[in-house]
Amino acid sequence: MIGRPAGSGASTLPVARTLTTYRAGILLLAAALLPGALQGQTATLSGYALGMESHAGTSTLTAGGRNFLRRIRIMPGLGWTHLSVDAAGDFVVRNGGGFAFTGEAERSTFRGDWLDLDGTLWNGSGSVGTYRLDRLHATVDAGRVEVTVGRQPISWGTTLVLSVADPFSPFDPSDPFREYRTGVDAVRVRVFPGPFTEIEAVVRPVTTPSGSVLHTALLRGQTSLAGWALGGWAGILHDEAAAAAFLSGSWGATAVRGEASLRPHPRGGTAVRTALGVDRRFSPGGRDLYVILEYMHDGFGVGNVSNLLELVYSKPFNRNEMQTMGSNVSVAQASLQLHPLVGVDALVLTNLNDGSALVGPGLTW
Repeated sequence: MIGRPAGSGASTLPVARTLTTYRAGILLLAAALLPGALQGQTATLSGYALGMESHAGTSTLTAGGRNFLRRIRIMPGLGWTHLSVDAAGDFVVRNGGGFAFTGEAERSTFRGDWLDLDGTLWNGSGSVGTYRLDRLHATVDAGRVEVTVGRQPISWGTTLVLSVADPFSPFDPSDPFREYRTGVDAVRVRVFPGPFTEIEAVVRPVTTPSGSVLHTALLRGQTSLAGWALGGWAGILHDEAAAAAFLSGSWGATAVRGEASLRPHPRGGTAVRTALGVDRRFSPGGRDLYVILEYMHDGFGVGNVSNLLELVYSKPFNRNEMQTMGSNVSVAQASLQLHPLVGVDALVLTNLNDGSALVGPGLTW
């Protein structure tokens, strides 16, 4: 079990003191880096509005029904010569009952947020209004060194859909809102020794629902060799040792991506997680067709439904580290441009253990 049992009466003072120490360190770091950064100023504001309808039948896990969703995203930003401050947030209104599509942050029960920046505006009469600020960070750019503090998107995945080497909230393949990645609260330092080489470190203490603090401190490096990008990361992830490696390049016109990670398994031993994918663009009839094919083996996943209950109570699942429940999964995705303003796409996610599949067609205009 993670953390302290509820009702134990143990003091939470050490937890508060630990987080206070981290926050004090962040303030000192900002004070050292800010002088000279506030020169000149630019401001940006962007966003979008989205409306969609979903319908699902009743299952053993969710009630059936029709849902109407309206979503507004606002993304303001301020920039100076060496300092930038960025934010992004969603306002979501749902009408209906039963099943509804939600973003990864809305489904999450373990985000490890430092600040409470989400909530419910109203809930009643078949309508629910919520908000969440999923990005709020400041970045100091000193040329070869860049420091970012706050809620920020961090993507360490190499494959495009199924990622096993991304320790920071990997995408849910079934989520229709995958265009903007939700942020995680962290301190991130990036160093650029050369034009094709990058070294970065991320420190991210999080408080669990039980009140204990889990620490993440990872070091990642990547470079380029003979036209291929390669690298890896290692360190402490949720108080456990972890490591990963990745590689990407191309064979002719086909892009090739692969990654692998080693993690402690909840039942003991080591969980090996691997993913391999290819993607390519075609031009049938002068139109743009983009195809992605990927395969993933997840040592955290299960091979049959009899182990699902054990999985949903496991640490990796409840820390939102798993994209699917199966141990062997494939995905095929295709996007075709019918007109400069109209496109169709389809995604097929298949559990290779039992043959179950998720099919997601789409139309954009």
